[in-house]
Amino acid sequence: EAAVNVNIWLTPDDANLDPSTGGLVVYLVKPPQSATLEEYNQRGSEFAENLLRQSRYANVTVPYRANRAVIFDSALFHKTDTFSFKPGYANRRINLTLLFGKMNKASAPQQEL
Repeated sequence: EAAVNVNIWLTPDDANLDPSTGGLVVYLVKPPQSATLEEYNQRGSEFAENLLRQSRYANVTVPYRANRAVIFDSALFHKTDTFSFKPGYANRRINLTLLFGKMNKASAPQQEL
C-alpha cells in the first residue's frame, strides 16, 4: 500500500549473463480505484492478467545494472524480469526494495507512469 516503490540492485554487473535482462518490468496500468482486497488476494494473478491483457501488456522494462535505482508509482503492476546470473552465492541477484508513503487510491490516476 505504499505510494512510491524504490528498487536498488546490488549484485555486480559481471554476474549477469545477459545484460539486456534481469531488471524490472513496470506495466503501464494500475488496478481500478474500485478494486477490492478480495480481487487482489483471492484472484490476484487472474485479476492482474485481465487488466494487463486489456493494455496489451504495455510496459517499460528497465535492464539490470548494479547500483541502479528504479523509482515508480507502487500502484503500477510490476514484476522481476527474466534473468540468468552466474552460479554461486556471490553472484545471486540481490535487490533492495524501499517503500515510501501511503497510497491514496482515491486520487490515483488510472493509467499513468
